[in-house]
Amino acid sequence: MSDQNGSSDSYINQLVHKAIERKKHLEHQEAQRNKPKLEYVLFSQFDVLESFPSKNGNTTLYHLAKQGEPEKQVCCKVVNEGTSTHVHSLLLGEASKLEISQHPSVADFIKVGNEFDRPYIMYEWIHGESLAEKIERHSKKGFRHDHIAWLIYQLAGALEYMHTRGVCHLDIKPANVLVGEDDSVKLIDFGAARYSEEEKGPTEVSMNYASPVYVETGKAKPQDDVYSLALLTGHLFLGSTYGDVWHQLLGQKKRCHLIPKHVWLLIKEILNKPRSHGYTAISFAQTLAKIDAEALKSDNSAPLFSNLRNADLVLTNHRATDKFALGRFKYLEAALVASVLLVSGTYMYDYLQPEWKPSPKSGFTESVTVAQTIKPAQTASFLAQPPWKIEYALDDMSNDLVLMAPYQEAYQVQQKKLLDVYQDNQDSLIERRNIASSLPKTLQEIRSDLVTLHANLNNDGVLFAKAQRSLNQVMANLNRLNQQAQEMTSYMGRRDKELVDLILSGQARAVDDYMKAAWANHQAESYYYSQVLPGDLLNAVYAAIDTNAEQHYYTRAIDQAQVAKQFYGNTPELAAKIRALKVARSEYILFSTVTEQSIFENEKLNASLTDLEVNAPKKFAEVTELLNSMAKDAIRKSHQQSKPARGALAIQRAISDYQPVVRS
Repeated sequence: MSDQNGSSDSYINQLVHKAIERKKHLEHQEAQRNKPKLEYVLFSQFDVLESFPSKNGNTTLYHLAKQGEPEKQVCCKVVNEGTSTHVHSLLLGEASKLEISQHPSVADFIKVGNEFDRPYIMYEWIHGESLAEKIERHSKKGFRHDHIAWLIYQLAGALEYMHTRGVCHLDIKPANVLVGEDDSVKLIDFGAARYSEEEKGPTEVSMNYASPVYVETGKAKPQDDVYSLALLTGHLFLGSTYGDVWHQLLGQKKRCHLIPKHVWLLIKEILNKPRSHGYTAISFAQTLAKIDAEALKSDNSAPLFSNLRNADLVLTNHRATDKFALGRFKYLEAALVASVLLVSGTYMYDYLQPEWKPSPKSGFTESVTVAQTIKPAQTASFLAQPPWKIEYALDDMSNDLVLMAPYQEAYQVQQKKLLDVYQDNQDSLIERRNIASSLPKTLQEIRSDLVTLHANLNNDGVLFAKAQRSLNQVMANLNRLNQQAQEMTSYMGRRDKELVDLILSGQARAVDDYMKAAWANHQAESYYYSQVLPGDLLNAVYAAIDTNAEQHYYTRAIDQAQVAKQFYGNTPELAAKIRALKVARSEYILFSTVTEQSIFENEKLNASLTDLEVNAPKKFAEVTELLNSMAKDAIRKSHQQSKPARGALAIQRAISDYQPVVRS
């Protein structure tokens, strides 16, 4: 009987829950129906110049001009009637990513709204032509190399900025790149954009340009945009082709003659390694911008942009037949000058300060003499080299045991000391590495929770424009923090497994470069903490002391200098600082009293005279003589004015009663 009651209660609870959900749904629909219709409001304020329905039928893009001000033109993307709340949330997500990604080469975001029956986005209308239209207009012709490089450089700047904000565009294609009348580039259509590392199924993207890894995994990464950028670059070189023939030409092994060799190798490297090519958007653009100046002079049939202003700021001209831009003769001259400077510099350095340098192996007797005359500066210079250079040098000297012995011994002693330091701090080092490696994952989980919260709030219809902007800013800050955490993780030390995977995948050079860079970074950090930071702290301490002294808080400044001696010791600089402060305090007290700006007690006057004599004996007689003179003048004037000169009298009395310091 109890089981039947339990099942009945469960069934009733389900019915109640469904009824509540149904009621909320009907209330939401009623609220939406009561909202003003979006098109009515838009068309009452703007003239519709053009409309562009989307291929999937979910949205419509309106080209609008403000009534009475036709020069003010905007784009408005709206969700069509009858679409699901999921489509609404997608549009709001597109708006948030467009707002986060604002850059000179991205369409200017104006506003996002959800106050009418459906959400909408407004952004600037760009007067220009899409790359798709340009390619079609210049049928069967690719663009010039320098023009492509300038265009891609602008586009790469926008993508690099987006990636630092944690956003991937994922739909880089000619139709989504507009070229303005001044050849400025504007990236549009953020409908497919995702947050980096966000795990969702792929959205609608152009399969001819999308990274195959993104299509397969549905997980966005900045490298996916670089992959699309490489395909777009190849398409611009090839120009308009029938169907997707351009895609097939880029996939073949043989280089197409329309694409320069270094560009072909660059594109093929990225296409063969969609996620492990190692290029950022900017580094891809910089590698692309190696222009064959001679080829441009011989072939000017390629389509041009209007003026290509400022292109010379980012593009590098060079001859295709030369390895360096200087040319053969200039390169020879530069090499000769460099050789002379190198020889002269080496001679002067050796003359001024001994540096470690193995001597020619010309016999045992000479080696013994050299080993006995090795100077400490040479050993220090030898040990200051990176470990891999030291080991190479020791191996190179292995046939001369006598010459190698002092350096070998010094290196072993150094490594033994470093091993002791490592063993003493091993636990804390491992703990810091573990924290650093787990931090990006934790931030990623927080970001995923925030994305889910954003979607839920949009679906419930409770996210207003102000809250939307705040949430966007939080997401942008979190994305930036996540990237910084990844950089910190790389700096603190990558996981061993990650490095092993790189070695086994044939990227041993990358591991070697990483380890050398990490060693250099930590050496620089050690120098910073041992040499640079103490100096910076001392300057800050001096600044605080000087600030108090400028405000005549001399006792406080002296106390600060005395406390600083606990860290820096009784250095000559600090001792001189304290003496100068005591002299300044004495002069301030004495002269303030004689001029009656502040009259100090006799005890302080006497202490000031003592400090003055102890810390500036040569100045003592000069100051006391000047004080006596000022006191006499003040007393004489006071008699004329029938007004007592209390400060002058106090100074005269203090000087006359002062007992000189007895020095042993």
